[in-house]
Amino acid sequence: MDLGSITAAWGSMKAVGELAKGFVSLHSAAEVQARAIELNQKIIDAQNAIFAAQTTQTALVDRVRELESQIARMKDWDAQKQRYQLATPFPGCMVYALKKTMSDGEPPHYLCTSCFQKGQRSILQGVEGRGHRNTSTYHCPVCNSDAITIWSNVIAPQYLEDIKPAG
Repeated sequence: MDLGSITAAWGSMKAVGELAKGFVSLHSAAEVQARAIELNQKIIDAQNAIFAAQTTQTALVDRVRELESQIARMKDWDAQKQRYQLATPFPGCMVYALKKTMSDGEPPHYLCTSCFQKGQRSILQGVEGRGHRNTSTYHCPVCNSDAITIWSNVIAPQYLEDIKPAG
């Protein structure tokens, strides 16, 4: 909460108490009316300060919730990153390949290097002859990038451990 709002609310409430104590010593209706107006103003000031403090607290609670969510997403991405490694399944074609030991029953697949660097898991889709003669391509549906192979037919993705070194 905003310390200034809390201090203002406390000060206003203290002033309300002092004004209320002073009602006993008043002698005329005009004095009572003047004090009542002053008392009402102090109560309004206290309510405004309390409202400002509540608004600040709500904003801070929302920010904490947002940051906790962001931390959870980062932890989840860190766990996902460990499942993949940069590989070259075809000469000149870089992808992130799933490690067989961390597949948890998922079939082999490749991830887009561009999306991976941005903290996104985007599975590349095999497409034959996508704008390149006698080649097949692994296309990213998220960022529209292509990983071009030297083969004319799309070759099924392999786990990292099964990829043979190019050469």
